[in-house]
Amino acid sequence: MNTVIRCGTVSGKSTEDVFPEEKLKRLAEVFSAYLTAERLLPEAVSDCEVSLVFAEKDEIAGLNFEYRDTEGPTDVLSFPMWEDEEGRFSPPEDWESLMLGDVIVCPEVAGANAEESGSSTEKEIALLICHGFLHLLGFDHAEDEERDVMWKAQTLLLENFMKKEDSGDD
Repeated sequence: MNTVIRCGTVSGKSTEDVFPEEKLKRLAEVFSAYLTAERLLPEAVSDCEVSLVFAEKDEIAGLNFEYRDTEGPTDVLSFPMWEDEEGRFSPPEDWESLMLGDVIVCPEVAGANAEESGSSTEKEIALLICHGFLHLLGFDHAEDEERDVMWKAQTLLLENFMKKEDSGDD
């Protein structure tokens, strides 16, 4: 499995200043390993892609209102490509390459979250990207049982990213 994360910003700022390319590559490796181990994609899929956008507070607040009817900025929004009427992940079975969807992260809100939790902004951004990635795959946290499953997967992804980060593996 090969996962690619395509990254940009709504505001036109450099993504390198927010989350460097080598860290995105590490996350993509973690996502690829997870998808392979968990067999979450149809067998035909050998490549998948995630679109990642970093947005300013006012930009994500506008999207939050437009798509969730919720006032104010949020830390992350996800827009899955393959969600069926019941909200389940339902990608085509016979595609080799699969776009999973869009993840939008607000670094400013991530920074505030990190400060509040005593974490680094970079680790918080990685957590939010992992969180958004799981939403693209149909994970949710509306119910306690769903939340437990999603948090466990999210923690695993983040721990694997941090292990790669600490070891310096590329």
